[in-house]
Amino acid sequence: MFRDHEIAARRVIGHDGDDVPCFHAYDYRLLDVRSDDDEEYYLAVAYSESVSSWRLRDGRWLVHRRVEPLGEEDAAISASSIDERMPR
Repeated sequence: MFRDHEIAARRVIGHDGDDVPCFHAYDYRLLDVRSDDDEEYYLAVAYSESVSSWRLRDGRWLVHRRVEPLGEEDAAISASSIDERMPR
């Protein structure tokens, strides 16, 4: 597993018995400093994305992607697709 110390992010790659990638997942969040009254400041999620993908038997990848613009869960966009290559 890889974690980034400057941004809230992680990445995981799983391998099969032949040491070929068969699972890939990552997520990250961009944080922004905000204030409601210009006196107290806090961190808020400006953007969030997560991807999980699995290699299919024919070599293609089933990919599930979830994006939350402005970190708002109710505005999340979620979709699945089939790709020829593992997501990066």
